[in-house]
Amino acid sequence: MGALSTLIGNPYVAAPAANNPNLISNGGFGEGYYGGGMQVGWPRSTEDILTTNTTSGAQMGLRGELEGMGFNDTSLSYDVSLAWSDSSIEQNYSTMVRDRTENALNGLGGPNCTPNGTPNFPVDQTPFAGFSGLWATVFPGYVLNTRESASLALTSTNHGQDGCMFFNPFLTALSNPDLANPKELTDWMAQRINRADKRNQLLVFDAVVSGELMEMTGGTAQFAAGIQRRERDASGIAPEINLPGLTVIKGYDAFGQPNAFESEITNNLECAQCIFNFNDSRQVNAAFLELSLPFAENVETQIALRYEDYGGNIGADLSPKVALSWRPIEDILLRGSYSQSFRAPNIGVVNQAFEAFGTTVQDPLRNQQVRAGLLPATDANAIANSSYTTGAPNPNLGNETADTYNLGFQWTPSGALEGASIGADVWRFEVSNRVLPLIPRAALNPEIDKFNSVVGDKSNYILNDTQPLDSRGPDGNIVACDPDALAAQYGVDSEERLNCVVNPEAYVVDGIQRSLYDVNGGLTTIVLPAVNAGNIEVQGIDLSLGYTWSTDFGNFRLSADYTHIDEYLVKDVPGLELGLQETGRFDAAGVDGEQNIVREVPDNRANLSLSWNKDNHRLTVFNRHTGSFEVLGHADYIANPNTRQVNIDYARAKVDSYNTWDVQYNYTHDWDNASWGSSVFTLGIIDATDADIPLYRRASFNASVFDARGRRWYARLLWQF
Repeated sequence: MGALSTLIGNPYVAAPAANNPNLISNGGFGEGYYGGGMQVGWPRSTEDILTTNTTSGAQMGLRGELEGMGFNDTSLSYDVSLAWSDSSIEQNYSTMVRDRTENALNGLGGPNCTPNGTPNFPVDQTPFAGFSGLWATVFPGYVLNTRESASLALTSTNHGQDGCMFFNPFLTALSNPDLANPKELTDWMAQRINRADKRNQLLVFDAVVSGELMEMTGGTAQFAAGIQRRERDASGIAPEINLPGLTVIKGYDAFGQPNAFESEITNNLECAQCIFNFNDSRQVNAAFLELSLPFAENVETQIALRYEDYGGNIGADLSPKVALSWRPIEDILLRGSYSQSFRAPNIGVVNQAFEAFGTTVQDPLRNQQVRAGLLPATDANAIANSSYTTGAPNPNLGNETADTYNLGFQWTPSGALEGASIGADVWRFEVSNRVLPLIPRAALNPEIDKFNSVVGDKSNYILNDTQPLDSRGPDGNIVACDPDALAAQYGVDSEERLNCVVNPEAYVVDGIQRSLYDVNGGLTTIVLPAVNAGNIEVQGIDLSLGYTWSTDFGNFRLSADYTHIDEYLVKDVPGLELGLQETGRFDAAGVDGEQNIVREVPDNRANLSLSWNKDNHRLTVFNRHTGSFEVLGHADYIANPNTRQVNIDYARAKVDSYNTWDVQYNYTHDWDNASWGSSVFTLGIIDATDADIPLYRRASFNASVFDARGRRWYARLLWQF
């Protein structure tokens, strides 16, 4: 620190500041280091994360009869309504501010600190140029460090003095009072922001007319027709430290003046591409016609058509539905249906993107033998590689379409079994052109193609171990090599030949970012736009059982519902040729899925309830069961030599089944004044036994399946008048 101070007219720094927590005498490293995961609070908790959800709505309508205006002078019923709803979410939390944190680590932190150096010194043009990789863009909108903070650290002389303070990221901040972080400093480094600030508004106009058509064998034919207009507005506001964030120096001219800049660099150390500014709108016009035609005794049919027009690239679609039910005897109802449907892509996915997440992908270029040109870049030679991902807007997204089939029965016996009910439905969904983020493996293909185009050019090879910044050649550059010469001198299977690899800069493509200073071919970022890709076929069965009986103590009902997913087949998805998590399996039923392609799919779920009611009182007890499912990546996880034994000990090949118990009590009060209507008081417990969430790895659970909030109480008042 202060090594370049004399170049801007500051005095020479003879010795480091005595209060620098990184000095060996203070328990630090005594040299530069690379680290992450800093925080200003200890221990860290989520108690300061405040989430506010607000929902409001209003509806008005008009319904009535049009006498004599129907077929054969019958009446028509009409129902016209206008509904408006508004929902918003704000999640407020404390995060660390990048530029302030970087300065504080260098002893230039605090609200009363004015560094006496300059942020504009051309650090790329000094003997320290070898550390230029420290401010590489490691993720869209996220740099490792800024040149400005490095320049201030190297040219200033007032580190840790004159109102400037060091931030101590080490445990000595807790064990040594002299090295503790002042609250004034940590408050200055942190800022409360809205991690989420989103709002949705929906306006819906409906007009429906219905009536009788004619008499048929099984009864009176009826119809319903209507139109609908939906207007949706969705908006989001990113905090200023995320967007616009910082504009940082990216280069200097021949005279050392900044002449290249990069904007929208997040000043939030936690994340980039995690919250967006947007203001989207969508208008949809729809119309439908529905016919009920009882063409035979005890038979009901439904024929329906629905037309929806989204305009623009999405366009319009017509969806039919046919349903039939037959009651051969009074106690049994048989039913079946078929329908087509389509779903327009989410407006946020079209105009913004899927949000950032992490992934693991089988990557041939992770294999050094591939990068050395000794093995072909094929899936057989791929090695697991971890990466961040980010989305990209796709205005050309099309619609998902689906065919839905259902066949079932309902038995409500009379006589000795009166009060019982048994039902079953077998169903199947066939979804085409599913909107998904591009599969990470498919996103790598352009880079692999470019690698294959340059691997045969011997002028593209470098010594792999000279990529790190502290291992460069005398001129500060990566050292070139001749793979054929090394093979001739040391042998094709030698370490020397393996160390000669294709320069990563020779196969750079848009959408894939690797660490150019990493000897292992590590991935940094993969851009995954949303695409219409693949087909999904899901089939299963729903069973329901119930029994109701009455006693002098009140009325009781015992019921059970069970769903089994027999198949969840994911097909024809580019990049998923190796199956879910590269296991060769394409059926997601009963397994933990594949990132954002298909989430965890427990193949068995059930609900059991027992309810009692008497007079104005009702009490219900629920059991909710989630079946076990397989962890597809378990074998690879425990076989990975980098997995620590303590983590292997916690790893599970299967996520255990899970049960929770809920209790709810209701009391209905009828007011003496009839105009006041009635009120329903509800008190309940969710997860009354505070059941333990099943883990599949150390401190890891499936958040999309299990709710980790534990036991929760709630109360509700519903006033109807």
